[in-house]
Amino acid sequence: MTIKQKIEELFVQWENAQDFSGVISVSNNGKIVFEKIQGFRNRGEQLPNKSDTAFGIASGTKLFTAVAICRLINQGKLTLNSKVLDILPYDLKCIDKNTTIFHLLTHSSGIADYLNDAIDFDDDASVEKFYTKHPVHTWTTNAFYLSLFCELPNKFELGTKASYSNSNFILLGLIIEAITGENYHTYIKHEIIEPLGLSQTGFYATNNLPANTAIGYMLDKLSGELVGNYFYIAIVGCADGGLYTTAKDMALFWRGVFACKLFSQSMLTQFLTPQTVYEDINGHFGLGVFINEDEGKKIYWHSGSDYGASFHTAYIPHTESILTILANVEMNIWSFQSKLDFLGN
Repeated sequence: MTIKQKIEELFVQWENAQDFSGVISVSNNGKIVFEKIQGFRNRGEQLPNKSDTAFGIASGTKLFTAVAICRLINQGKLTLNSKVLDILPYDLKCIDKNTTIFHLLTHSSGIADYLNDAIDFDDDASVEKFYTKHPVHTWTTNAFYLSLFCELPNKFELGTKASYSNSNFILLGLIIEAITGENYHTYIKHEIIEPLGLSQTGFYATNNLPANTAIGYMLDKLSGELVGNYFYIAIVGCADGGLYTTAKDMALFWRGVFACKLFSQSMLTQFLTPQTVYEDINGHFGLGVFINEDEGKKIYWHSGSDYGASFHTAYIPHTESILTILANVEMNIWSFQSKLDFLGN
């Protein structure tokens, strides 16, 4: 059985296969060995998803933010031990004064997550209250988010364990702006997207999406229908989420990072070295990248999930495999992606 046949079999067996709307792409040594395209990028006009359709990747954006920080460290403009409060000109209130770049990248800061620690997503009233109080058309800058988490109590003592927090990466975005003097979006475009030739990657406004960009769809609980996610995701993404990209561009991203186009080999080694244990995935955090290991072979990956967006991407050095799942619906892709990752290894 070929790898294409094996992946097709996994997809058919996946319990959510019929509801999938997006693109799945798997390549080995730069050649696509499997591609699945399904669903619509615009349901109202019945415009189908295509191999080069751009999708929102939610928290997958953190991978770009982490690489940008590592680039600045490599250039000598930051160190992993640089303290956040020494860099940012904001009153960060509850945030520990000894918090460093390292703590943010490895999710070991203890800083509360402005979403998951502030909203009970199983309680519709809690969700509605939050988004009514903080309408997403105002979510346009990293600085905006400070009011959402700086007064929340820390989840644990600094550096004692790791727990995923969107807030960590908002702070990293602000640090990029403070160190470079550039807007975060501009810096990512000039220093990451353009050098790697990512022609269909960018921070697009949800009310002004370019052609061939997928609208995100979420379930409306009252009507039972899928509707646009416009009122539940930031109108423009920031350092913790909201970037749009394609399967091809993600392959270019991984190859560029591993070819040291953005920083040195020694910085790449630090980026990929397990730093903190992340029990939720039975793996580790590197410097902004998830790491799992199977029989001594490492898998480097990131994922994202939000209203109207599901994303996973992985790089497997052993076989030079790149796996990317992009969906414009919110769905559980874990049971499929985990098997896919290890199949590629």
